[in-house]
Amino acid sequence: MTEVNIEKTIHLAAPKTHVWNFLTKADLIAQWFNTPDQDLVEGEDFKLAERDSGEVLCWGRVLEMAPTDFMAWDFTVGPAAGQMSRVEWHLVETHKGTSLTLRHSGLPQTQEGFDLILALDKGWHGFLSTLYETSAPQDYAATISTPATVAAAKHAILSEMHLWWSDRVQLQNNGFTIRFNNSHVTYEFEEACRENQMVWRCTDAHMIIEDVPDTTEWRGTRLLWEIIPTDSGSDISLIHEGLNEGLECLDVCTRGWELYFESSLKAYLSGGTPTPQTH
Repeated sequence: MTEVNIEKTIHLAAPKTHVWNFLTKADLIAQWFNTPDQDLVEGEDFKLAERDSGEVLCWGRVLEMAPTDFMAWDFTVGPAAGQMSRVEWHLVETHKGTSLTLRHSGLPQTQEGFDLILALDKGWHGFLSTLYETSAPQDYAATISTPATVAAAKHAILSEMHLWWSDRVQLQNNGFTIRFNNSHVTYEFEEACRENQMVWRCTDAHMIIEDVPDTTEWRGTRLLWEIIPTDSGSDISLIHEGLNEGLECLDVCTRGWELYFESSLKAYLSGGTPTPQTH
């Protein structure tokens, strides 16, 4: 009879190093699984406890580690009465992130043991679904409050970016190209769902950033703007969809938005002194 094992694969829009941390760091494991008593280390035992009660539900030993490609556990749960099984984690880099495969073998093959296999299969399904949600990299997002009306804020964002972002802006049909020294980014305007939303998709990018070999990282990312009226003016929210841990430029580009959006645009709309890129 064919041995019954459990195998599941999920695809995550995150780099392998990010996913690996969620598989090995105690504080991150606790976000999607049970709570470990320590970070997972090759050759060391571990226990995983229920989050609220602290009851130890499963335990084992890390047998092998090949960061960030592979990890294997000796593993058991309470209902297995001490019988050890093997859990393997396989990580493969993909074009947009990581393919993660779980293989759980060495399970009881008796008719009575099949109930445990079903319970483990259901459990892994739930845990991996939670891992999928919790490990998703967070896109850059920020909100500024200004005394500007919604109309004035929208006009500044669309038509006056040379005064708060960069003084080299070239308008095109349904979009624009903006330049920073020898770098440039081209955006195309997309249809938004609501009146005070704007959606800009990056169709071309050549970003020269030290230690970031891929100059096209911004290509395909989007800027999602929303302007909300308030009693004193308007709140402006910006999400840079795709600017997360999947991009090597995350730190530099986040600091760029902190300068141009959170500081310069806010100052421009609040009667202060903006700080656009000038050439």
